[in-house]
Amino acid sequence: MELVVIVLNKTDLLDEILTLFMRYKIKGATVLDSSGMGHLISNQFPMFSMFAELGEERESNSKTIFTVVKSEEERKEVLSIVESVCGDLSEPDTAIFFSVPVNFTKGIENENNIEEGF
Repeated sequence: MELVVIVLNKTDLLDEILTLFMRYKIKGATVLDSSGMGHLISNQFPMFSMFAELGEERESNSKTIFTVVKSEEERKEVLSIVESVCGDLSEPDTAIFFSVPVNFTKGIENENNIEEGF
């Protein structure tokens, strides 16, 4: 199992991503409001606002999506969904995508216990 984390910069794309998650049976995603360090610093210390992108009215918030996937194939499917909506994630101002191994779960509905080799 893996925890997939997606930090979505273009928050207007969130509904489309979640709709595709449902279509492809990606379950149990959690979405949190989040902000990048640059925006937080520029809001707290106006002298650092020069580091924020000037001339563009940008939403300073992002959305962070968490979901636990069962396999590498499911992780690849989630990445494919996100890139189908956001474009190539190696391009700036799209999203950040990463995963980390999950060693233990409790409270996640699954068919087998993770310790049994999920």
